[in-house]
Amino acid sequence: MSCEQALAYWIWLAEVLGPGGVHVRDMLEAYGTPQALYDVRFSQDFSGMLAPQQAQAVQSIGLEHALQVLARCEQLGVQVAAWDDPQYPEALRLIEDPPPVVYYKGNIDVLAPDTFTFAIIGARRPSAYGLEATAAIAKGLAEAGVVLVSGLASGLDSEAHKASVRAGTPTVACIAFGHDTCYPAANRTLKGLIEKQGLVIGEYPPGTAPLRPYFLQRNRIIAALSRGVCVAEARRVSGTMNTVHAALGYGKDVFAVPGSIFSPLSEGANHLLSTGALAASSAADILSFYGVDMPCAAPAPVPEVDVLALGTQAQAMRKVLGCTPKTLAELCEASGLPAGAAMAALTELELAGVCRQLAGRRFVHKV
Repeated sequence: MSCEQALAYWIWLAEVLGPGGVHVRDMLEAYGTPQALYDVRFSQDFSGMLAPQQAQAVQSIGLEHALQVLARCEQLGVQVAAWDDPQYPEALRLIEDPPPVVYYKGNIDVLAPDTFTFAIIGARRPSAYGLEATAAIAKGLAEAGVVLVSGLASGLDSEAHKASVRAGTPTVACIAFGHDTCYPAANRTLKGLIEKQGLVIGEYPPGTAPLRPYFLQRNRIIAALSRGVCVAEARRVSGTMNTVHAALGYGKDVFAVPGSIFSPLSEGANHLLSTGALAASSAADILSFYGVDMPCAAPAPVPEVDVLALGTQAQAMRKVLGCTPKTLAELCEASGLPAGAAMAALTELELAGVCRQLAGRRFVHKV
């Protein structure tokens, strides 16, 4: 059997069971391999082992569908690692509900067992305090060589990834959609940079739209791949807290940034601190817990921005930025760029050190 066909059986299993890794271990323990299950799919009754939709999919989905998925991955340059592949992240093998396959772009070796991976997660619409705290902590961790893991979402997830990109340290983005799309669309530029400097990984094949249940399923991947998790800012009930729940279930360390008792965005972090989470007021707090010293090198001088190296849209956006914070709508009107292009341009300027994002999606020229 060819390597391609062997991989197709694993993709078939993932498509049959659906995202979330539900019943994966049961099926592998019962049948050993996806091919063994495929060979008896019309001769056995799976109603006692699988959910009705899964049991129906065992017979209705054929290997041809998996081969089509694999062909689409090849067209897009998406790599696939199956459960039995040496490159499949070892951390995912240890959880109760592992994906049969993962789809990725970038360097999957950044998830080697000896890599110090750590997750920073938080609100999609953070306060100024949350942005500042995340930027400072993520910068310190990235400069110490920690591979930051997050979800590529707006807000604090993006802030953590950007800190890693600026520090030149790999970062891991766990996505809840296929690699042929990006959500939010404004993070497409950031996603491309992470693919070159780190890893973008998920359990969803190309063509998968970003649906709400997938983000909740994705959160267990963030938790599993990380040695610990830090909540920078979050509401008491949120996707961030869902990730924390998964992390606690996997026995991971949980940190939280203390916040104002008057801010709803700090309720989640403050609740975690009251129930035993470790306080993180700086990167040093996290590094010292793991016995890692902060880097002692003097800060590098800030290089001058090469305007010609910026994209055309980023140059146009740079001209309308000022010392007074402006909203995205104001910048779109001033630059003539649509919202998606404007956000991509602003991301480019942030990574170049030209622009700074404030709370409420306001932007200012960085002095």
